[in-house]
Amino acid sequence: MLAGGEVDVPQCYVAPTLIEGVPKDAALLQEEIFGPIFPVIDYTDLDEVIEQINRQPKPLALYLWTKDTARVHHVLAHTSSGGACVNHCIVHVAHTGLPFGGVNNSGVGSCHGHHGFKAFSHERSVLQGGWLNSIRVFFPPYTAARHRLIRFISDRLA
Repeated sequence: MLAGGEVDVPQCYVAPTLIEGVPKDAALLQEEIFGPIFPVIDYTDLDEVIEQINRQPKPLALYLWTKDTARVHHVLAHTSSGGACVNHCIVHVAHTGLPFGGVNNSGVGSCHGHHGFKAFSHERSVLQGGWLNSIRVFFPPYTAARHRLIRFISDRLA
């Protein structure tokens, strides 16, 4: 444990906790983390990390700490997640101007502001035909008169 780890059960509190040396097969690395626990994982090959991320179900969030802008663009271009934070964590859920939600296994749709309204609403189209059902003009049987009418309509739309 690098930092944190304090627990107060009666208060339902777990301090933000950084952990290193977590085995690759540990449950902490196999499931989405819904708590203030952050495993720190050393790596030497960024593309191997990206491959590992892409072998797993898409995460709700991806957190990346780096000052290297090219690295940020590379990771974001080659991974998929519900949201992403660079040099920060969890704040994206509090920002009401950003969509927050998952993708695939981590959820569907986004909440917050306009994005949430669109995700949790249904736009229903309603088309009501009038006395002239124009689409039937394009259905068989194709008589000579119908061919002339179709040609006339097509010429006007072109």
